[in-house]
Amino acid sequence: MSSGSVRMQNGLDAEKDPWLIHYTGPRATSPLAVSFIPQYRTFLLMHALFALADVRLETISTLFGTVFVDMIRYMEEEWDTLVACIEHGTLPGYDGVEAIQPYLQKQWQPRPERAAELREVEVNSPTWLHKIWPNLKVVVGIASGTFASVIPKMRMILGDTVYLRSLGFTASEAYVGTVYGHGDINCFKTVSDDIVEYLDASLPEADQTPDRCVMPWEVEAGKQYEIILTTRDGLWRYRLGDVVEVTGFEPSDGSPIIKYIERKNIAMRFPEAQIHEQELVSSIVYLDDSTLGPVAEFTVCEDTRSTPSTVGYIVELASSSSSATTSGLGLGADPSAAPQKVLESLMELNEGVRIGYEEGSISVPTIRVVSGGSFREYRRWRIEKTKSGAGQMKVPVVMRDEESLKWLLERVVFEANTGNKF
Repeated sequence: MSSGSVRMQNGLDAEKDPWLIHYTGPRATSPLAVSFIPQYRTFLLMHALFALADVRLETISTLFGTVFVDMIRYMEEEWDTLVACIEHGTLPGYDGVEAIQPYLQKQWQPRPERAAELREVEVNSPTWLHKIWPNLKVVVGIASGTFASVIPKMRMILGDTVYLRSLGFTASEAYVGTVYGHGDINCFKTVSDDIVEYLDASLPEADQTPDRCVMPWEVEAGKQYEIILTTRDGLWRYRLGDVVEVTGFEPSDGSPIIKYIERKNIAMRFPEAQIHEQELVSSIVYLDDSTLGPVAEFTVCEDTRSTPSTVGYIVELASSSSSATTSGLGLGADPSAAPQKVLESLMELNEGVRIGYEEGSISVPTIRVVSGGSFREYRRWRIEKTKSGAGQMKVPVVMRDEESLKWLLERVVFEANTGNKF
């Protein structure tokens, strides 16, 4: 998770790090020293190691649902090594472990009985995580908005017995909303710990001025608003950029109930059409699974290989493997029909989208499928390249960075428009 939010919640001042690094926090399986590992893969594997050793595990809490999926996939790959370390009380030689080994080793003892239990479990079999952790009840991670596509992959791993819950509607500067109700991972009750205002998202840009902001008790159900935050110390009041819809009000205190819609100003611009984030997301995430296959993750770029240019989807399918064969991609029954269906969805959602060669038109959208694990390794590559926090890396809906695009496109193994396997 975000080190800032964890520090705030638990009173972990940075000045205490030389002392805290020796201990394990309350309700946690991993020693605090694990959080000092900068390498993404090692960071997740060491959290997995300490979690595997504890049969009592009830909750897995991550910032994003994609982080949970990445951890489980790495755990599968390193299963034999992790179990052997649990049996013998040794630590794996992953990159980044050596620097904190003295703080970990004294908290790490051989557990041969636990290792024997784990060896009885068939990795990646149905309900296998429940066999590892019989008490596992909840997995926490943001899986709404652009992250909703990860839910099928989470369900594929967890089955139907584990409850998926969002972390909440959070920002680094403030806490906007807490999880509300059961079964809807995109439903939040706004809180009053910080100053949150609302700006009518339907107003023309020229009219979106500070004096048009309204307070929580002034919003209307059914309308969409952009969130306006004031930082905790009161120095800054600014547009967060997130658009929400007010769906109702909490009966006990009147607090607005909201759902996330999209990130403002995330769009693809063509001569006669501006395709917004929500439209780009909906057209691929809610595509019939039997056509292309369930989409686990994706990003979008402008595909200029044809004239006129078009929306280019780069996707990873939920049931795909790292195999470069078509059979390992988890393709649906009719992937060649997917681009046309995506086009029809975009045209239905956005009246500016047209097809053809007249001015302002686009070509049929393209869909390129990457091998399983590509987006996981993209996060690892970007985190280590930019020295970012392990829990904070997001794959953008619209990717414009040429180096990142090149990295992903090198991993394309199938294109739905042509039926070609690479």
